[in-house]
Amino acid sequence: MDKKKLGLILLTYIILSNFQYWLVNSGGNMSYSQFDTNSDISVKASAAQYECIDAWIIIGGDKSNHDAWDLVLLTCEWVYDQALACGNTEDEILMLVPLYSVSYTDREYGATYRPNLDYAFNTWAPSKVGPNGILAVYLHDHGGTNAMSMAPFSSLAAWELDEYLDGFETASGCDRIIVIYEACSSGTFLDDLSKSDRIIMTSTEPYYSAYWSPIPPHISMFGEGLFKSILAGNSIGDAFVDANNEIKALGYGELQRPCIDDNHDGMGHIVNAWGQLPSTGDGNDAKNTFLCQGCPPILIQAPQILFVPLKFWVAHNPALITFPIAVGVDNSTDIASVICRVISEDWTPPEPRDNESMGLWDVNENLYQWELTPDGNGNFTGIVEIMSPILDSDYILTFFVEDVDGRRGQIISTRVGINEDGIAPVDNVDPTVIITNPNANAGLKGIVDIIVEGDDDQALDKIQIYFDGTLLKEELMPPYYPYPEVVFSLNTLIYKSGTHNITAVAVDKANNVQQTSILVNIVEAKIPGFQITILLTGTFLGVIIVISIYIKKKQIQD
Repeated sequence: MDKKKLGLILLTYIILSNFQYWLVNSGGNMSYSQFDTNSDISVKASAAQYECIDAWIIIGGDKSNHDAWDLVLLTCEWVYDQALACGNTEDEILMLVPLYSVSYTDREYGATYRPNLDYAFNTWAPSKVGPNGILAVYLHDHGGTNAMSMAPFSSLAAWELDEYLDGFETASGCDRIIVIYEACSSGTFLDDLSKSDRIIMTSTEPYYSAYWSPIPPHISMFGEGLFKSILAGNSIGDAFVDANNEIKALGYGELQRPCIDDNHDGMGHIVNAWGQLPSTGDGNDAKNTFLCQGCPPILIQAPQILFVPLKFWVAHNPALITFPIAVGVDNSTDIASVICRVISEDWTPPEPRDNESMGLWDVNENLYQWELTPDGNGNFTGIVEIMSPILDSDYILTFFVEDVDGRRGQIISTRVGINEDGIAPVDNVDPTVIITNPNANAGLKGIVDIIVEGDDDQALDKIQIYFDGTLLKEELMPPYYPYPEVVFSLNTLIYKSGTHNITAVAVDKANNVQQTSILVNIVEAKIPGFQITILLTGTFLGVIIVISIYIKKKQIQD
């Protein structure tokens, strides 16, 4: 091979290699960085699994006394609508409902009893889902230990549902299944259903309660938060976290604790201590799985609460306290309602009679919830009342916004303190701060988002991000909620491989400081088959050869 051909080959390889290296590691608009799977870095397009559900099986249960069967049906109907919103057609949804409610609508295939279950899993689903498809199963009833009530006929045991899923896999060649079960003690199903390529979510842990939402139209609390978040374009894992946050915001978090298993070890887990996934090995698959990308409509835009006041204080009155409240709302869509829910910090919801009865809301809910009215400028205002307030206590104010199409925005909360004079006490409490991305000891490569969140009992002033002691970013917090995440896109290519320190610092308005740190590992970037040094050496040699060819050619011409 002559020098001219060799030089052209080397030059072509150099250009393509450099382009590939830039494409993978630059963090530019062309691509996203690679990252270690143990990291909790925000999901990028290169890692996410965009999956459209091929078929839904929706199953509603019942009790022998038909207690609250209408709420079971209402929730199943609502989930049916969410499946349609995800892009599925009615032909791709099969719904079985309590016998008591058959013919209540024209959507159900029939009642929830054995012959219809056999048809749903053994015949219908395999005809809709191929080897590379995905099946979603949604179940809802009152609850029970390892069994779903199908009164008056029988119950569906956890192991029987697993057999149905196994039979479907054999008939269809598909093992990608998402199961969502809403009921008291629904977490008892997790160990039986756990299997490779399955994401199992239950509305609560074993032997814990589950509730219908106190906010009209009173569908199941977990499913409402889950599907609202999925349809906003979030991953299943992030939607699971959002549903958990909504349950806590409503005041039910001590009794209802959603659970997930997607690492196939038969052990379900709640969110971790920071309210995040992954948690003890579960959540990675779910956080990387999206159901709306590529399925029309791609996203449903929900209204958003733009701001609520920070914690404030009012003077105590033993009989009644009233105060005005105003929140900012994104009114790019028509808003149906903005509700302010007020409960004391030690409020507890009514407990179900047993772990086989879905929980209803407090009969006094109308005393806790106030509908705000628009002022014409994007704000919603109202006068809130607290009957017989408790001195030296906090009340949680939680705001819910919903548009005319039933889409709910993210729930946001603040607090009001009740004291003698209504003046804020001296602030001697440190703020809180967490690093949500990446995880401690994660291996990082390319462009990595460092994400930090902070909060304070009164008012947060700023958040700072440091890397190996050097300040990377400082962001001032607004004088209202929600506090934004602070994000810094770290280019790991400018740092040496090995262990590094990320520190996040939060400072409140009283100059109380809190910080947290993690260690991470920067992994040396590589191009397949070549180290960066070899690439640079090859580039240098290629340039010399091309110049030599040019000089020799010039000499011959002269």
